[in-house]
Amino acid sequence: MMLSSSFNRSLRALSSVLPSPSIPSLNQVRTKITKTKKRRLLKKANPQPKRRPHGYIDPLTPVKISPTATRPSLSTPPTEERLSHYLPQRSKEFSNETSVPPLRFHFTSLEDKMSPKVKQMFHLSNASTSEVAKVQKAKAMELFQLRPGDTGSSAVQIVALTNRIQQMQKHISTHRKDYSGKRGLDAMYVKRRKMLDYLERKDIDTYRTVVNALGLMR
Repeated sequence: MMLSSSFNRSLRALSSVLPSPSIPSLNQVRTKITKTKKRRLLKKANPQPKRRPHGYIDPLTPVKISPTATRPSLSTPPTEERLSHYLPQRSKEFSNETSVPPLRFHFTSLEDKMSPKVKQMFHLSNASTSEVAKVQKAKAMELFQLRPGDTGSSAVQIVALTNRIQQMQKHISTHRKDYSGKRGLDAMYVKRRKMLDYLERKDIDTYRTVVNALGLMR
């Protein structure tokens, strides 16, 4: 016991005389600039505009208000804009129209520059059944459209769907065992019925006009 206590006293005396070792600082200063830090500093010095996704619209862009939205009631358009107002006049114009039918592959604008033989080659009489159906569908949609280029109004969609139903009815009458085609035809019947129900709820006047014009049984 005496030896250990004397040994401890000598160690304390030595520790008081010897200088204490320097403990390195935990917050070391890094003198070398790494590639990542250099890239970050350059990015801060030369900030680039923020990338935006395709079709991004700035929130500060002024909103364009449609003329339809400024009406007092969106569900009841004015009389001059109703389908029942201009459909009889438009159908009369279409029936009295004696213009040449459009050419295939949208070559109607070049009709004046074509020779008679080339014109005959692009005539609808040489077109396939699908091409003739497309022209008939475009004509029917043009008759019922509310404005130029209208493809989304309820009346136009019902007309386009009715045109497709008539094509499928003709196909089923020839190919009686096309059961998948029959199933698709039934789905189109249901879709048209739902669209007619919607139109009946929203605009009864246009609904009656479309049903009478297409000869549908409701």
